[in-house]
Amino acid sequence: MKSPALQPLSMAGLQLMTPASSPMGPFFGLPWQQEAIHDNIYTPRKYQVELLEAALDHNTIVCLNTGSGKTFIAVLLTKELAHQIRGDLNPHAKRTVFLVNSANQVAQQVSAVRTHSDLKVGEYSDLEVNASWTKERWSQEFTKHQVLIMTCYVALTVLKNGYLSLSDINLLVFDECHLAILDHPYREIMKLCESCPSCPRILGLTASILNGKCDPEELEEKIQKLERILRSDAETATDLVVLDRYTSQPCEIVVDCGPFTDRSGLYERLLMELEAALDFINDCNVAVYSKERDSTLISKQILSDCRAVLVVLGPWCADKVAGMMVRELQKYIKHEQEELHRKFLLFTDTLLRKIHALCEEYFSPASLDLKYVTPKVMKLLEILRKYKPYERQQFESVEWYNNRNQDNYVSWSDSEDDDDDEKKKKK
Repeated sequence: MKSPALQPLSMAGLQLMTPASSPMGPFFGLPWQQEAIHDNIYTPRKYQVELLEAALDHNTIVCLNTGSGKTFIAVLLTKELAHQIRGDLNPHAKRTVFLVNSANQVAQQVSAVRTHSDLKVGEYSDLEVNASWTKERWSQEFTKHQVLIMTCYVALTVLKNGYLSLSDINLLVFDECHLAILDHPYREIMKLCESCPSCPRILGLTASILNGKCDPEELEEKIQKLERILRSDAETATDLVVLDRYTSQPCEIVVDCGPFTDRSGLYERLLMELEAALDFINDCNVAVYSKERDSTLISKQILSDCRAVLVVLGPWCADKVAGMMVRELQKYIKHEQEELHRKFLLFTDTLLRKIHALCEEYFSPASLDLKYVTPKVMKLLEILRKYKPYERQQFESVEWYNNRNQDNYVSWSDSEDDDDDEKKKKK
C-alpha cells in the first residue's frame, strides 16, 4: 500500500514525484528545474514525437497550447539534425538559428538548448551592441557556436548585411511565429528566402492560433496565411485528450472590479492626447511613399498599447509603460534608415514624453500613488499578496516600493545621450 504522502506521476514510463510530495523540497523531482540531470531522462511525450516526425519530414508550424513543450520539440529537432552543424562553418557544416521576438526570451531558449543537448550555444539579444559588430567578429561567433539564439531584429541585421547566409543555416526556428502575419521582422526574414537557392528547414512555434478568439472561417484563413508566409504546414497533436493530460487547465475565477474614478482629471487628459495622436496617424496616407512597409505600424501599435494600459490599469501604469516604450523606441530610431519611418517614430517618441511630463504634474515617477491605478490593479495586488504570505509584511505598504533603488527606473534621456555619458566615463 502506497503512502498517501507520496504521489507518483507516470510519464512515458518515468516515475517522478509531484512537487508537493517530494521529500527533498518543492522543486526536487522536476527535471526542468534540475540543470545537472542528464538529458536522457527527458522522455518525449507521444504527441511531441508525432510532431517531431512531421518536422523532420517537412517545414512545420507546431500549434500547441502554452506549457505543452513546444520548445522541447524544437530542441529535439535540433539534436536530430545536429550532424549538419557539428564542425566548422562552411563548407563542412551549417548552423541552427532560433529566433525570438524580445530580448528577455533569448535566455529561456538558451537554457533549454543547453539543458537538453551538448551543442555550443551563442546568444544575441542587444541590437545596439550586436549591430556594431564587424563581419570578422560575427565570423568568430559562427565558428565558436553551433546554435545561434537571437532576437528577430538582430537576425534581420545579420542576414541583410550578409554576415550569415540563409544557405548556411540548416534549421530556422521561429518562436511565436504567428507574428509573421503582421508587418514584422519574421516576415522580412522569410522574404529573404525567396532569393535563396537553398533555404533552411523551417519550424514555427505558436500557441496564439489555438488561444485566439475568432470564427472558424477566420481561423482557417489565418492559418492558411501563416502557412504561405512560412512555407510550412500547420500541425497539432492528433490525440487532444492526451495533450490535455500534460497541459495546464487552470480554474478560472471571475473577480468583479468597480470602475475607475478619476477625480484629478489626469486620465481624461492622457486619453485625449493618445486618441488625438492615433487619429492623426490614421489620417496620414503613406501608402504612396511606403510600398514594402507600413511606416505607421509601429507607432499605431505603441500608442494603442499605451492607451489600453491607461484604460485598464490607470495613469500610473501608463506612465511606466511609456517609459519602457521610449527606451525601445530610441533603439529603433537610431537604426532606422528610411526617413518617413523615422519621422513617425520620432512623433511617437515625443508623444510618449509628453505623457510622462503630464504625469509628473500629478505624481512623482519614483513613487507608487494608488490614486492613479484602477480598482483592477488594486484587486490584483490583493490577490497576489494572498498567495505570497511570507512576503506579506514587506509589501503591506507602498513604502517598500517608494524606497527602492532609483536605478530601477527608466531614464528619460535619449540613448545617444547615454552613449555619450558612457564614453566620458571610459575616458
